Amino acid sequence: MNIREESLARVASGTNFDVLVVGGGVNGVAVLRELALNGVSALLIDRADFCKGATSASSRMAHGGLRYLENREFNLVAESSRERNLLLKYAPHFTLPLEVLVPLSHYLRGLPGSILRFLGLSGRSGPLSTAGLKGALYLYEFLGRVDKVLPSHHTALRRASFPKALSSRYRAVITYFDARIRNPEALVMEMIEDALQASEKVACLNHVDWNQDGDTVAISDRISGQTVRMCPKLVVNAAGAWVDQVNRALGLKTAYIRPVKGAHVLVRHHELQKRMDSRAFYFDDGTGRMVICYPLERTILLGTTEIQVDSPDDDTVAASETAYLTGALSGLFDDIDVTERHVVAVTAGIRPLQAGGGASVNRANRDHLIAEDRLGSGQPLLSLIGGKWTTFRAFGEQASDRIFQLLSVKRRADTRRRQYRGAVGLGPDSAGRQELVNQLCSRLSLAPARASDLVARYGAVAQEVATFCNASADAPIASIPDFTEREARWLIEKRAALFLDDLLLRRTQIVLDGRCNEAVVRDFGLLLAKVRGLDAGWAEKEIARCLAMPTVLPQGSERAETLEVGRG
Repeated sequence: MNIREESLARVASGTNFDVLVVGGGVNGVAVLRELALNGVSALLIDRADFCKGATSASSRMAHGGLRYLENREFNLVAESSRERNLLLKYAPHFTLPLEVLVPLSHYLRGLPGSILRFLGLSGRSGPLSTAGLKGALYLYEFLGRVDKVLPSHHTALRRASFPKALSSRYRAVITYFDARIRNPEALVMEMIEDALQASEKVACLNHVDWNQDGDTVAISDRISGQTVRMCPKLVVNAAGAWVDQVNRALGLKTAYIRPVKGAHVLVRHHELQKRMDSRAFYFDDGTGRMVICYPLERTILLGTTEIQVDSPDDDTVAASETAYLTGALSGLFDDIDVTERHVVAVTAGIRPLQAGGGASVNRANRDHLIAEDRLGSGQPLLSLIGGKWTTFRAFGEQASDRIFQLLSVKRRADTRRRQYRGAVGLGPDSAGRQELVNQLCSRLSLAPARASDLVARYGAVAQEVATFCNASADAPIASIPDFTEREARWLIEKRAALFLDDLLLRRTQIVLDGRCNEAVVRDFGLLLAKVRGLDAGWAEKEIARCLAMPTVLPQGSERAETLEVGRG
């Protein structure tokens, strides 16, 4: 199914959708899927691309929110832990267990401060103690007991049990388990496809303009020029950091969002990657603030900063943020330095936290809520506020339950134990993935390396991708030959990648893998123009635009490489 082609046809058919969802991030798409599975007609629109905001700029983890315990957000931690466990069970193609090591400098120092923060009597940061963390982890694992799939934590007090050359200031290491999401953007695309296949009464469009006109909304597709007017019975504002701006466009003045920028850097450092051994490290930056890093397939993800900003459009990554993160990581091991020269990619997104929460960003409420208003024409408007990646399904379920109440619809389908498309036929271990690799090799005559790449990128959807690639003459892309021209065409046509950054940042992991360079940008830009039937002039402008984007090609990235700097 071509997401855009099918959605445009459904919109052109004259269907008047009961629900309009504004915002194509993970929470908006989760709502759309719930509505589709329960027979409610709905149209989802986004002015930009799917996953354009915070959805694609997260820590790429499914976690229970250990640090939220200090703010006494017990319900959020319990919900997050349960949703993490469900992702491990029903999206195992992308959701993988993650061993997290927490090195600690003190056995007891910092415990009184943690207790005071827990009781709400202090907002001052301070060191984390071994005793305090162990107590928190007992509670964390108790709250995460529903559908439990991960091991319990354990503690090492002898340096012989520590990772090699871990900084001499550490006296203990506590290990616990959470999860990582290999390709969260692809998981969102799977939910869109699931929604469109489940119901012919839903549609999903990126890159559209819209404006309210009385009780109707006029929607114009920037690509085809197609325009439609709809009169929804209900509007869902799932615009993330732009919730208040969208509400203003709908005629309401709200101040629901506290925009907080979070930046991550991707580091390539072979010795550090080897030392980390597929484990995450969650450590104090020296001021009491915690930083996390963990290896992806080819790079190390490091984050995050938290800076309150005035505008949700401020997604820049300052040199000071990069220096802070790499400096913090340099203190983790005694014999490894990390500098800005090791940075091969950066991401930045605005977290749509709830307004309020005091001066400290660290104390801001991380839970989600649904604000209910009425448009001037009387339709209900539900604004989705806050939320975190891990809880998207639960948030979508809660929003949909309220929609069902307002529309007098009875729920008939539940997503809690629904398998994601890419997980169908794959088990929680590697055996199912290897079996699929073998099938692709035997049925479609793929080389083992090619089959493995496709399964890693798409899970069970690799069968569809491989069949598409085999349907016509195919060729490797010169600058990155483990991708082929037909595979890129599949992403463009089937998954609505209309612009070059859509393709490089939100349909592939090329940038996060630290493999993007000018040649890759140029090859994909020319191929995109060819598939879309656009001329060389358009391609050159699009290539130039993306080359100027720091999130596509960080300044100086052409010299960021395999460099490793040692101490001693």
